[in-house]
Amino acid sequence: LSLPNAEIRLQAHLGNRFIDADWRPALRALVDAEWDSEAAVIAIKPLEQAAMRRLGLIIRISLHPKELPQLKSAEGELVNPS
Repeated sequence: LSLPNAEIRLQAHLGNRFIDADWRPALRALVDAEWDSEAAVIAIKPLEQAAMRRLGLIIRISLHPKELPQLKSAEGELVNPS
């Protein structure tokens, strides 16, 4: 697979989420490996580790949730059923 074809397939897969600057280091590492899969894996490993550090999921749970009208209404119906 040539670099232009790899880029085309990656763009097709990611659509508007494809950002050339984000993928350029990985694509360059593959091209530089020149069909040597072991060299490609070694070259991409630092990129993989960097990506894993950047994509951490952060969940924040408020200690004092805002009151939602729907919850207040449902609570009222449960406490005072008609």
